[in-house]
Amino acid sequence: MLDHRIEEALAQIERPDAQAENAARARLNQLTKPRGSLGMCETLLIQSAGIQKRALPDFDHPHIVVMAADHGIVEEGVSAYPSEVTVQMVQNFLAGGAAVNALARAAHAQVHVVDMGMATAVDHPLLLQRAVRRGSRNFLREEAMTESEATDALLAGIALGQSLAEPGGRVVALGEMGIGNTTTSAALLAALVGIDPEDVVGIGTGVTEAVRRHKVDVIRSALAFHRTAQRDAFRALQCLGGYEIAGLVGVAIGAAQRRAVILLDGLISTVAGVVAQRLEPRLARYFIAGHQSEEPGHRIALEQLGLTPVLQLGMRLGEASGATLALTVLQASARAMREMATFEEASVEHAHDEPIERGQMKKETVGSHPVRVLPVAKDRGAACAEAALSQEVACAVPHALNEPGFSYAKEALEFSEHERAAVYKAIFLRRDIRQFARDPLPEDVLRRILDAGHHGPSVGFMQPWNFLVIRGQETKERLWRVVDRERMAAALHFEGDRRDEYLRLKVEGIREAPITVCITSDPTRGGAHVLGRNSIRDTDRFSVSCAIENIWLAARAENVAVGWVSIYQHADVQQILSIPPHVEPVGLLTVGYPLEWPQEPLLQRSGWRQRIPLEDLLFEETWGRQGAKPSAD
Repeated sequence: MLDHRIEEALAQIERPDAQAENAARARLNQLTKPRGSLGMCETLLIQSAGIQKRALPDFDHPHIVVMAADHGIVEEGVSAYPSEVTVQMVQNFLAGGAAVNALARAAHAQVHVVDMGMATAVDHPLLLQRAVRRGSRNFLREEAMTESEATDALLAGIALGQSLAEPGGRVVALGEMGIGNTTTSAALLAALVGIDPEDVVGIGTGVTEAVRRHKVDVIRSALAFHRTAQRDAFRALQCLGGYEIAGLVGVAIGAAQRRAVILLDGLISTVAGVVAQRLEPRLARYFIAGHQSEEPGHRIALEQLGLTPVLQLGMRLGEASGATLALTVLQASARAMREMATFEEASVEHAHDEPIERGQMKKETVGSHPVRVLPVAKDRGAACAEAALSQEVACAVPHALNEPGFSYAKEALEFSEHERAAVYKAIFLRRDIRQFARDPLPEDVLRRILDAGHHGPSVGFMQPWNFLVIRGQETKERLWRVVDRERMAAALHFEGDRRDEYLRLKVEGIREAPITVCITSDPTRGGAHVLGRNSIRDTDRFSVSCAIENIWLAARAENVAVGWVSIYQHADVQQILSIPPHVEPVGLLTVGYPLEWPQEPLLQRSGWRQRIPLEDLLFEETWGRQGAKPSAD
């Protein structure tokens, strides 16, 4: 029986947005190509537009989930490898040495490895610990999971899917690792579809034909033993499934709640998709099949979902490898959709759409948000800008100048030599501080610093930031633990003296500084279409970075130190600070008075790296073309 929390999550899954699909179709039809000539790429782009509820789908911030678990059914001799291989492969994922890691680097994707129920526990800072039990039971002899265990695995997956599916680039690829899981997924598929196991069982990890026939017999016997499980998705999952499969079903549900495209990989993740679709039919429209593997059951599972695979390369690796390769196809397709010229832009005549007069634009709507260009009268715009400037300056000047009767003459808007020198002094003496005094920070000083952040430049005046001020030591300790875990994990990327030097860079400032501030980015602020953000989706993050820089410089002017903590997982900070899933924690700043002001940046002083000369970074007109260097005379 489904838990009410799972039912609530399923009920929140909406149909893809038809208006966004129409807007994407209209855009594709205006590009300089014959209509439909990009074939399946166009179909996938239109589908993704409806899922993400935006005319231009985005795959630039992808997440890959690799869930690992072991299966009691391996006791029946159905696999070529023992369960110990699950642990070995998970350690390879965590070290970045597996196929999915290499493919993910090509796609600029983040890989999340999750222990959903491995037989052996692994202690690693990068491993997400969600284990429900140390391996499922042998489903030939008993139910693989209890009802509460299956529920817990689904709920853990839902929470993870929600946290990963952020607005903007929203795509989650599903992968898995678990010795014995081809047997488990074949049994699930046979039960749900009502077909003979002979039609769905393949060689899995490379077993002999004799072992394959044995797998068929084992599944037949198990289906006879679990007659009540057949054709009921949750019951089948409980009796026959594995914890990683249940977790993937949950990730699909949670990601669809946040309108993310869900990329399926091979047999196991596609069977998880079939289970999810049986729980909520609307989910099928959120799936894209990355590829079709050599497993015979995979074709049947794809047919159940009505999916055509992006790739057919004869792969049977698993671990989201096929889905990740397909992701690169989606990214390239989306880039073509964004960057190709329209017929009008290229001044090319075309016959398959009604003409558009130059200077006009068709109106398209995505949800309730119009996509159009509005003319602005030049004189009125100038007057508005002048009024806005007056109001902005009135807010930005120090409070001592903001007294009643102060006249903002031209001189007040310009900087004196002394004031200009002070600005540059703050810039050049800004330092990333790691050690803080225990002295409290006065509230008026903190307020001025945060107000400076709030007056940072933001594209389209979107102001996507929030400032979460953290004073409680217990919360700081929780943040320190997840940050220090990531610090230790990052040390794996360095060797020898470099690693020792890195580990000497402590993150104790989170514990020691009187204040920690989390600066977040809310990409929904201002609606789906914000001035200046239609082309470059990351401008909300860029704007928050400007706010952080303002905070840093204002703090330096107040003789207050700031340290920027940048090693953490978004999901950890979101959970600790109860940040909504769609809001991204961009920066953790530790704020307080320093034990010392170093003469030069800490990393420069330690010899980690020196500042690159400006002349080496300065180009003229085109990339790589350096101008004449200034003369020493």
